[in-house]
This record gives sequence, structure tokens and C-alpha cells, in this order.
Amino acid sequence: MDEKEAIRLLLNKDLEGLTWLMEKYQVRALRAAVLVTRDRALAEDVVQSKFVELYRKVHTYDPTRPFAPWFLRGVVNAAINAAHDATRFAGYGEGLQEFEELVDSAPQPETKALQAELTQKIRQALLNLSPEQRGTVVMRYYLEMSEVEIAEASKVPKGTIKWRLHVARERLRKFLSFSMDKEE
Repeated sequence: MDEKEAIRLLLNKDLEGLTWLMEKYQVRALRAAVLVTRDRALAEDVVQSKFVELYRKVHTYDPTRPFAPWFLRGVVNAAINAAHDATRFAGYGEGLQEFEELVDSAPQPETKALQAELTQKIRQALLNLSPEQRGTVVMRYYLEMSEVEIAEASKVPKGTIKWRLHVARERLRKFLSFSMDKEE
């Protein structure tokens, strides 16, 4: 089966299509959602709800456009909303899983300690960004979306996306350089 066949099945309310799409995109969607929400349980809820929504609203998908960016943008946007809700209703950030679990790479034994240290610094730096900034960074650098695609997905002007990326990069740069300076 391929993506087009899975979507065709899903349009006919055949759960085999949804199962195939879940197997293909669940891990990537979960990683993106955790990076934005900073809470694995919340991210799992977001991803599950997006797959349920996909089943109900697959007819809104434009088959002339790529599926993955369309679906993953929806996951990131839902994660941003969930992160805002979590900020309003909870202590926020208490359930963050180890960032290492979210990375595909398997480091060589000699680089594992250095990578763990860098991973910790990046995780801490990401914690200093707002949900919108984290969502924009995830869409740009993790999902490899263009600024135009992010603007369309977020329903904000391209200039706003450029500004969010600029501010996020500056905040990350300052935090990472500060944490490196502290060690010296």
C-alpha cells in the first residue's frame, strides 16, 4: 500500500487506510508534538486526537498537495494550542521526557557523553521559548517546512513567522552561549 491508496481507503471509511497512515506518521507526529508541548502524555493525546480528526475530516485534505506536511502542520498547531492550555491550567513542563528518546540518531559510544550534554543544553534552551516559537522552530527545522508553508499553516503573516524564527534563534543562541560560558 502507498499513501494515496491509504487516503483513498480512508475516504471510503476503511480503517485499513488509517492504520497504514498511523504506522507511517505516528512516531514523527509524536516527536513534533513532544517538542512543542514538552509533555509526552499531552503530546500523545494531541496526536491521537489528530488521527481521530483525520478519520472524520479526511475529505478536507487536498490530494493534489503532499499529505505529510498537511497532517504534521495540524499536529504542531494542535500541540501549540495544547501547550497554551497546559500553561493556563497546570504547572507546565513537569512531564517532559528525555529529549534523547525523541532523536532518531544512534550515537557511537565515544560520542554518547558529548551528545547527552548537548542534548540537555538544547532541551533547556527550548524550554525558554514560547509555545508559538517552539512550534515555529519545530515546523521549520524538524518538519523542514518553508516560511510560507508555516505562515499558511499557522494562519499568520509570513513576517510574523520570520520574526518568531528570528527571536527564537536569538533566544536559543543567547541561552546556549551563556550555558557554554558558565562551564568555562
